Amino acid sequence: LSVIATNHVGALAAMEHLIDLGHRRIGFIGGRPDLQSAEQRLLGYKDALRQAYIGIDPDLITVGDYTAEAGCRCAQRLLSLPEPPTAIFAANDQSAIGAIEAARQAGLSVPDDLSVVGFDNIPEAAYYNPALTTVDQFIDKMGQVATEILLGLIGGQRPESDLYKMPTQLVVRDSCRAVGGNNN
Repeated sequence: LSVIATNHVGALAAMEHLIDLGHRRIGFIGGRPDLQSAEQRLLGYKDALRQAYIGIDPDLITVGDYTAEAGCRCAQRLLSLPEPPTAIFAANDQSAIGAIEAARQAGLSVPDDLSVVGFDNIPEAAYYNPALTTVDQFIDKMGQVATEILLGLIGGQRPESDLYKMPTQLVVRDSCRAVGGNNN
C-alpha cells in the first residue's frame, strides 16, 4: 500500500508556469535517482519541455540529493554555464533554497535575475525571502490518509486500491518573474 503525490503532474505544472513566464533555458536540480519521486519529477520536467517544443539540454539537468547543500552546488554548476538558465526548477524546496543561496553568492537576485521553483511546499517556503513558488504535495494530508488506511486495515477493511495518489497544486509566490522577448 502506498500514498504518493502526483509527482509528474506537479512537475509539469511547475514547468508550465516557468514556460508561460517566457523562460526557455530552465535548469533542473533533481533528487536522488533511486527514488521514484525524483524520476517522476525529472520526467515532468522533460515532458513539459517537449510539449512546448523546447529542446532538452543535458547540461541543464543536474542530480542532487534533496538537500540545500546539493541544491547550492548544482545551481552553481548551472549558473557557471556559458549560457546559464533564466530559471531553475528544483525537485524539492530544500534544493530550491540552496539554488537561491547560490544565486546570491553569484551576485544574482531572485527573481530579477533568476526565477526558482521548488516542490513540497515545506513551511519555510512561504517565509523564505523571496517567498518560494512551489508545488504543494499536501504532506500533512498524505500522512492523514495513510493513517486512515492503516486504521482501516487494522479494523479489517481492505482499501479500494493499493495506491492512493494525492493531487498536487502549484503555489505561486514571489520567486519567479516573466522574461520578455526572444532574447531569453
